[in-house]
Order: sequence, then structure tokens, then C-alpha cells
Amino acid sequence: MKNKIIPITFTIVVIIVFICLFASIKQPVVVCEKIVEDDLGIVVGEELNVVINGNDIDSMKLVKKITISDKYINDIDNIMFSLEKSYEYLGDKVSIVVEENQIFILVEIADEETIILDNISFSDNNRLFINVNSNTKSNDVITLKVGEEYTEGELMTRLKNKGYSCR
Repeated sequence: MKNKIIPITFTIVVIIVFICLFASIKQPVVVCEKIVEDDLGIVVGEELNVVINGNDIDSMKLVKKITISDKYINDIDNIMFSLEKSYEYLGDKVSIVVEENQIFILVEIADEETIILDNISFSDNNRLFINVNSNTKSNDVITLKVGEEYTEGELMTRLKNKGYSCR
């Protein structure tokens, strides 16, 4: 019996060490940004944080910052209405906040929802109009879904090819 105690104790310690090592492994996070200023002086910036677990997207956090030029400051309510309707499908996973001439959109998802990137543009027809492309099949936007298969390199390459800078 004495001869079995040391090997059993050693085995238990080794198992605990392996469990601790696997539990402390950090999941890779890909951070990509894109800032676009249009002819109207409106700046749309996006910062996307993607957590990858294995080769699947585990969760995403998107922050969009829209800076409206002073010329269009009176149109912010109309823009807010359009944005709220566009992001309505995400429910409480999105929040939209206005601060002076800036609109912040925060999206945090971990279920199998889809987010659409690079999908906002503006036009001026005697007042400011926001165009939000919500067509997930469009070639003009980038769609990412939690659960999709991507390695860090594949995701970074895809986003870099669309004008994002990634790290």
C-alpha cells in the first residue's frame, strides 16, 4: 500500500497541473480598426475585437464611432432613428449613445449572431441621409458570425484586404 501512495499522489498532482495550464491559456484576440472620412466631412470609425477559440469565432465586440460635421448636427435624431432600426435585430446586445456631434454604437455578441462591418454611408439631398446596408449577402459589406471558422491569420487577412488595420 505504501508503494502505491507516491505514484497516485504524483499522478493527481500532474493532472491538476495540466488542468491549470489549460484553464490559463489565453484565447487569441484579433483587433482591427478602420476609419473613413467621406466628402461630407463625416467620419465613421470601427474597432472590432474578435476572440478566437480554436479555429472558431467565440465572441465579438464592435465599437462604431460616427462624427457628424457641424453642418449636419440637426440631423442627428434622424440618424439615430435609422441606426436603432438597423441594429434592432441584436436586441439588448447593442447600445447607441449620442454625445454632442458623435454617435457611439457598441455591439457585444457571443451567441450565433452576425455583425455587419463597413456598412454605413451618408448622402446629402438638402439634408443628411444615412444609408445602412443590412444585406448580409452584399459584396459591399463584411459579415462575421460567431461560430464561423477562422484562424487569426485568415481573419486578419480578410479584414486587411477590406482596408482594416489589424494587430
